[in-house]
Amino acid sequence: MQETIRFGTDGWRAVIARDFTFANLSRIARATADWLKKMGHVSPTVVLGHDTRFMGAIFASHVASTLAAEGVRVTLAAGPTPTPAISWATEAYNADAGVVITASHNPPEYNGYKIKASFGGPATPDMTAAVERHLLPFDRSYARPDGRNVREADLTSDYVQYLCTKFDLDGLRRSNLRIAHDAMFGSGQGIFSKLLTSNQVVELRSTVNPGFGGAPPEPIERNLAHLLAVVPDQNLDAGIANDGDADRIGVVDERGQMVTSHLVMALLARHLHKDCGLSGAIVRTFAVTAMLERMGRAWALPVETWPIGFKYVAPRFLETEVLVGGEESGGIAVAGHLCDRDGLYVGMLLLEMLHNRGLPLSALVQELFDEFGPHAYYREDVRTPRQLEIVQELKGGGGLRQIAGRQVKAVDTLDGFKHLMSDGWLLVRPSGTEPVLRVYAEAPTRSEAEELVHDTRAQFGI
Repeated sequence: MQETIRFGTDGWRAVIARDFTFANLSRIARATADWLKKMGHVSPTVVLGHDTRFMGAIFASHVASTLAAEGVRVTLAAGPTPTPAISWATEAYNADAGVVITASHNPPEYNGYKIKASFGGPATPDMTAAVERHLLPFDRSYARPDGRNVREADLTSDYVQYLCTKFDLDGLRRSNLRIAHDAMFGSGQGIFSKLLTSNQVVELRSTVNPGFGGAPPEPIERNLAHLLAVVPDQNLDAGIANDGDADRIGVVDERGQMVTSHLVMALLARHLHKDCGLSGAIVRTFAVTAMLERMGRAWALPVETWPIGFKYVAPRFLETEVLVGGEESGGIAVAGHLCDRDGLYVGMLLLEMLHNRGLPLSALVQELFDEFGPHAYYREDVRTPRQLEIVQELKGGGGLRQIAGRQVKAVDTLDGFKHLMSDGWLLVRPSGTEPVLRVYAEAPTRSEAEELVHDTRAQFGI
């Protein structure tokens, strides 16, 4: 029986050797080729890359040969390559699509298949649905290795050269800024040292380790203990972490405190609007801070809210003027760059902001609190066999009535169950990429956000 392949919030992901197999890669590569041909591309072109995961190069080579056998001309990245470099190259090289063999931030036993649209952003839900419709059972007759129509290119170097044109590197290199970069064993390693100087960057987990040290390469607080300690210990200005394929970012201030992705979006919005003079919509996904609403009202900028998954954010960059767009998991895009998440570009933009403002990162965050009110965020991912049962309970009962002593004023079901309270919110939602129930909260303080999550778990006994 063939495994059912479904695209989640960010591509198809599966456990290596269980469902992520050469046979399934052949199926999905052929479906990608068929979709491109159905779109009218007689001889489609695809940019293809992989990250540092187990057998990434071999899986990518297999996909390249399968696409080539179907008449697709493939530009194959030489070596592990950040996903933003594939997104950039897809658009810069006028390719019809991009493909990345990556499971992003998922645990090391996973790998995955992301599709990039010709505009350089994630394939839209309509596009991935079309690929799914072209999936056929595995047939050895079409799994013919074919090295024709495949050429290699150093896409990482090309992408770094592009980044060099986007920032005042001379000014940044002359500055006193010093940072730590935690590559989390992923494909973003070494990039900041190339853009700045080696004396300015303390490299952490900057080697290839397909096991990722036994933890998911996700740049969230519980996975960044070393970075949190190194920044204040070495008197650095900031810490930047990127996930396994470098499209997400985690940020640490000079005191060794996490700056949430919500606050990173707010800092970027302020920098781009106030310092750079840009305007546009603030586009967020369902689990992102309400602070952005207050910023939008203060600056007369529209604020849009979409379901979780950057694939809903990316098209807005094509349809309207967008200042900043992103999601709570650290995937952020900004005006003047790609229609896609880029943890490397965003990191450089934050360094530009620090250089220009001349204030510590913690002081810039405090400015936001002073003007728009406090923000604290907390999330737990719960593995429970009751996941579907809990979702049905919430659906049938219209959500919870009270959480940690706070009355629920309304429940928004755009994507999951978001319980709105006078000074915060609590969201319960099944993950689109992993078999877990995500419980998110925003409140004035970290302890209050934690209380909301813990009380919700207690009410469901999980």
